[in-house]
Amino acid sequence: MSVKQWDMLSFEYGTVALVASGELLSRVCFTSSLDEALLEVCTHCPDAGRGSQPLLDEVFSQLKEYFRGDRKTFDVRLDDAGLSGFARKVHNALRDVPYGSVISYRDLARSAGSAGAARAVGRVMSTNPFPLIVPCHRVINADGHLGQYSGGAGKETKARLIAFERGLGP
Repeated sequence: MSVKQWDMLSFEYGTVALVASGELLSRVCFTSSLDEALLEVCTHCPDAGRGSQPLLDEVFSQLKEYFRGDRKTFDVRLDDAGLSGFARKVHNALRDVPYGSVISYRDLARSAGSAGAARAVGRVMSTNPFPLIVPCHRVINADGHLGQYSGGAGKETKARLIAFERGLGP
């Protein structure tokens, strides 16, 4: 069994703390400050120690490429063992939503094979342990409103990420 390690880095859109165990990314804590990121790591991964490992370095490198606009998808193996089968299907369907696009909770439920489960998709998105990597910021309400977002500074960060991916600003 691999030891979990974490590290963090701040970007223009917020602070990202990553937790990894061996070859698997265990958690992405995307918050608006270093203190909030540390609190999330301690809450969700209390057994993790601060340190560096190749996977953390690689994911940070991919995030830097993403925030420069040079990366559209992430190439990282996720430790999704704690997710339900439904949540895995939703995450897999969401990872297929193209960079710069959005999808409604309803359409994401349909893509995951569970038409009519839009509210359940919303619950999965609100507890997404891999924001940015599993791009929950791309999920909006059917009426076009943004809906909620648990990463960064909330709805404001969601709007900024969508605009960024559409080439409308930093």
